[in-house]
Amino acid sequence: MGTRNTVLGTIAAAGLTAAMLTAVTPTAAQAAEGCNTNNPRTVASASTHSRGIELRYNGSCAWGRIFGSPGDLVWVDRSFDRGRTWEQLSVTKINTGGSNHTDAFNNRGNLMRACGKASNYPDVACTTWW
Repeated sequence: MGTRNTVLGTIAAAGLTAAMLTAVTPTAAQAAEGCNTNNPRTVASASTHSRGIELRYNGSCAWGRIFGSPGDLVWVDRSFDRGRTWEQLSVTKINTGGSNHTDAFNNRGNLMRACGKASNYPDVACTTWW
């Protein structure tokens, strides 16, 4: 019975990762939203399994960044109703090296947060809404 639960847990985690990778993926024009990543500052941070997750902001646009290992994921969530609901934007994987960041998105005066997941663990960590 323990092996069956482990296999089912692995399948569930793989399904979650696949769902995140197929979530809202904007076109290049939508992702830009007039944004760049110049003059950033870190406005919120979190960590999971030795991976650092940051929400970066430059005065009008925000993006997520993760420090980890190849296969780790980072994305940003944007909420128009103070965090009750949100849209998931720009799920990005570390392909090589030790870090990667999402596209930058205009926060339009609304709340944003960065979330990440270590590739070999099922749990997700998010920064506070900012």
